[in-house]
Amino acid sequence: MNIYLFNPKTGAFLGKDFVDEAPMEQEVFVSPPDATHIVPPSAKQGQQLVFNVAEQRWYIRRRPENRG
Repeated sequence: MNIYLFNPKTGAFLGKDFVDEAPMEQEVFVSPPDATHIVPPSAKQGQQLVFNVAEQRWYIRRRPENRG
């Protein structure tokens, strides 16, 4: 099953991964706490995906500008 990783502090999307079924239980998948099975929406350039754990949904935010 595909999972989508996010930063635990900011909710920022980190990438996509895959989890296998639990070895002793069919249809049970064990994923890390900072991951969701909810597919994120498509983001355009200059946008950032952010996951809200309480609401169990993705948001699209404007990516902060790098000033340095």
